[in-house]
Amino acid sequence: MGHIIIAMGRRYGSGGREIGKLLAKRLGIPFYDRELVEMAARKSGIDQGVLEILNERASQATLLKTKSAAGGRQIGELLYQTQSQIIRELAEEGSCVIIGRCANYVLRGREDLFTAFVTAPEEKRIERIMERNRMCREDAARAVEKVDRQRREYYEYYTKGHWGGPEDYDLIVDSSILGPEGTAELLEEKARAFLKCPV
Repeated sequence: MGHIIIAMGRRYGSGGREIGKLLAKRLGIPFYDRELVEMAARKSGIDQGVLEILNERASQATLLKTKSAAGGRQIGELLYQTQSQIIRELAEEGSCVIIGRCANYVLRGREDLFTAFVTAPEEKRIERIMERNRMCREDAARAVEKVDRQRREYYEYYTKGHWGGPEDYDLIVDSSILGPEGTAELLEEKARAFLKCPV
């Protein structure tokens, strides 16, 4: 298989992480999601727990600052810059699937970049979160609204683009139609077709 970087955005409860893992397995390439926080913690020397709190959240970027060793930079900003550097390094190393972290923006302009956004109707996403996290409907609905807002603010803060907008992705897919396995299969088909396209 040729060199391909798949950058996937996702709405909360759409199954994007699961689909990304399935897709990476089908293609036989590495998968990166929460691993990027761990890698950023090692690279920056900042406690992973602190970075987890700020992960994909623009609203908290100004609340905490690093110590003088990192120049007193805002931790949210440092996390974004560190993760972006890691994403670019991973893209140079080989094919992979990267979830979130504005990867489609960070890697923009690359000819080997295929981007997708996974969504689903709100009610389906709420149902998925209710089942997965054993929540009542009210709590699940609040969680979906909150996480989607955080991800949208994060994406739009750093990219000035439109989170989930067709202008920022090669493909937008509703995972409720085919389910996780079927959506991963569809994305594999599209990714392999992308590889065959002349540049």
